[in-house]
Amino acid sequence: MNNPVARIMDVNFNRAGEALRTLEEYARFVLDSAAMSSRCKTLRHSLAVAIKAWNAASAPTDQPLPNRDIAGDVGAAIKTDEEGSRLDAAGVAAAAARRAAEALRVLSEYAKIDRPALAVEFERIRYGLYDLEPVLMADSQRRNRLASAQLYILVTTGLCSTDARTAAREAVAGGADMIQLREKEMEDGEFHRLASDIADICRDGGALFIINDRPHIASLVDADGVHGGQGDLPVHLIRRILGPDKIIGRSTSGPDFAKQALSDGADYIGVGPVFETDTKKHRAAAGPEYVSWVSSWGGLPYFAIGGVNRHNIDAVIAAGARSVAICTAVTKAADIAAETAFFKDRLASGR
Repeated sequence: MNNPVARIMDVNFNRAGEALRTLEEYARFVLDSAAMSSRCKTLRHSLAVAIKAWNAASAPTDQPLPNRDIAGDVGAAIKTDEEGSRLDAAGVAAAAARRAAEALRVLSEYAKIDRPALAVEFERIRYGLYDLEPVLMADSQRRNRLASAQLYILVTTGLCSTDARTAAREAVAGGADMIQLREKEMEDGEFHRLASDIADICRDGGALFIINDRPHIASLVDADGVHGGQGDLPVHLIRRILGPDKIIGRSTSGPDFAKQALSDGADYIGVGPVFETDTKKHRAAAGPEYVSWVSSWGGLPYFAIGGVNRHNIDAVIAAGARSVAICTAVTKAADIAAETAFFKDRLASGR
């Protein structure tokens, strides 16, 4: 028990390994992301290989290093208040990422004494963690924001009382949690310029920005996600374009479509059209009954959509909706910010 450096290495091997395993479980079971889980596992495997290399030179058997002395560790009982609580699963993951990075830094520094090649490997793993952490936490933050979102405004140039950029800016100022840019006829070049501007508006205003049905544009402007109709690109193909950390929504008009969206890996669903609407002339209204079914089902976050306005918002809330998506009732208003605030207040009161 007389090798303090070996004891430092041993405790930080454990600390880093446990923290990386915690991140992997978060990616696997909370984010349900195969890609993020694989990246975490790769880092953990690299650490295990480096530990094995250290042990091979320090202890000629596969047994743990003979330098562990838990009873004699003067720091084992020292705790902080922060260590005793976590707000949620994302908080657990964030703490694990910090712990892993700190442990890897310690391993790298002390390995420099007589094992410089391993010091470089520990440093490589640490920088791999730095690359992974923001993607992992952005994935969580987006979905946390999605889960708490109440008001989702759809912006289409021809359905606004003003230009689309101004409409988006005023809706965000009025309290919209999410903005969707929906331009079925606009060519890609013009759409890209418009989407880039609205992406900036949403980032500045703290709203999620979703693009309807053009994942390549969404990727270019770093939108928060894509919304697709029942006949648009499958979810798994959109993920291939956007990556695992972005949000994918799906339109659904009945329980079977909702269940399919869940099975396909969508992050949220649009529920409707609840009422007849000019933007969905080809589809019969699903009615408040479908809203009631989805609110009881609880399979995915959802937004009641289609013909929602001042006159029926209370009926939609009474059917169980706590989140709605609105187009013309807001975007054609003379004062878009005020109309957005009205719906946000009604939803807050209903919730």
